[in-house]
Amino acid sequence: MDVYFSIRYRRNGKQYEEGIGWKSDGYTTKKVFDELQVLRQDIKAGRALSLKDKREQLEATQKAYEKANITFSELFEEYYQPHIENKDKKSTYNREVHLYKKWLKPVLGGLRLDLISRISLIRLLQPMEKKRLSNRTKNYAIALTRQVFNFAIRNELFAGDNPAARFDELKKEDNRRMKFLSDEELNNLLEELKKHSYSVYLMALISADSGLRAGEIFNLTWADVSLEEKMLFLRDTKNGKNRFAYMTDRVAEEFSKLKQGEGNEFVFQSKTGSKIEHVSRTFERAVKALGLNDGITDRRQKVVFHSLRHTFASRLVQKRVSLYEVKELLGHSDIAMTQRYSHLANETLRQAVARLNE
Repeated sequence: MDVYFSIRYRRNGKQYEEGIGWKSDGYTTKKVFDELQVLRQDIKAGRALSLKDKREQLEATQKAYEKANITFSELFEEYYQPHIENKDKKSTYNREVHLYKKWLKPVLGGLRLDLISRISLIRLLQPMEKKRLSNRTKNYAIALTRQVFNFAIRNELFAGDNPAARFDELKKEDNRRMKFLSDEELNNLLEELKKHSYSVYLMALISADSGLRAGEIFNLTWADVSLEEKMLFLRDTKNGKNRFAYMTDRVAEEFSKLKQGEGNEFVFQSKTGSKIEHVSRTFERAVKALGLNDGITDRRQKVVFHSLRHTFASRLVQKRVSLYEVKELLGHSDIAMTQRYSHLANETLRQAVARLNE
């Protein structure tokens, strides 16, 4: 016959009773009595209020011990990787997993988090330097390490400092794309796209005339489109904020030609009716057909879909729209991000003064 054990004890003049466990679970009269005596001593010393408190303290201690002994590989593969799998774009996910497997895991993988230091990060970079990888790739490796540690700290998987938080051994490269199209180049590109894909043409037009990122276009539903007010509502943008974008007459005219769907339907859909994840290769083929990237080796100067957003900003600045207004229309969180277009404003002012020579 099985027996269930419980204990009674006094605390602050009141009597309490708590269950311990079954005989079949290994409890004996002596074991229960010993546990009661330890509890009474802990209550007297102020270390616990009840058996439940004592067990919670032990569990917390055990969890803290487990966290302190987690390795970088365990953190990445068991926690971080599943977190980003459905959260980030597939291309970003694949790039981070590849970077981890190729470079981070061989150096940091087997180390406990509390043993990873600045020296560990220098060692991480050494094989990358032997392969003569660019500073951009090495900076990405450090940035990914920083992200993984920040994730661990946010989710209480690690209680120490982030060793990559202020790691500045590498010279940072300015990787911002600066290429924007002239009016002639833009019109030629739009015409070329229109020949092959109306949806890619319209997406390019929206980016060039309204300043939307590709992801913001992919996220558009019919509930976000207001033809009467010529406005687009952008939800959960890159900086985490919602904002409005505004249609030019030609964007509004193209929207009016489309068959409107239900409010929750995406304006642009894949062949299966789901959200589009990537810009179609049609765009790349059109750029190649027009020779817009011929002879250009610097990736920052190559025409990509994001160049249309730069073209939108550049056209505004050249028409004397203030950088603050451009910042708001682009949805930049910091005016410093918009300052890249300031040289165009200077050129406009120079031309204005040059009129005095006429």
